[in-house]
Amino acid sequence: MTFQKNINEKVYAIIGALMEVHKTLGPGYPVDYYKNALEIEFTERNMSFEKDKLIDINYKDALVGRLNVDFIIDEAVVLSIRVQESLADVEVQQVLRCLPFVKSNMGILANFGGTKIQYKRVIPSSKHPDQHKIPRSLGYREHGRTRESNPII
Repeated sequence: MTFQKNINEKVYAIIGALMEVHKTLGPGYPVDYYKNALEIEFTERNMSFEKDKLIDINYKDALVGRLNVDFIIDEAVVLSIRVQESLADVEVQQVLRCLPFVKSNMGILANFGGTKIQYKRVIPSSKHPDQHKIPRSLGYREHGRTRESNPII
């Protein structure tokens, strides 16, 4: 099995879990409720994950802060959960910036704030290998859909 096929299968499984949680709970709850529900869903699906992992952020070899990553699934995919009206480029950029720190090439940004789930796959651009150093919201390829734009999902 190739790496790309393996990562795509993981992403599809994660998106399936996101959809199941949204279908069951619906919109309007605090983000922690969705994180707890996803923890249950990932466990039932036998997916390995780390929840609320703290990542050290250094500047000139000095610790300047810690970044909280909602989920790291199968040591390969970063999942960030939001509950708001819509997703903004700055949130995509936040996911993109944490990828090098967890040695991941795939991120998912999920929003439970609407009547339909919204998610975006975030993949670093090959033009910008040091994603965490990019000053603008460039250097990523965004893949995602909402149920509005693709009613099959």
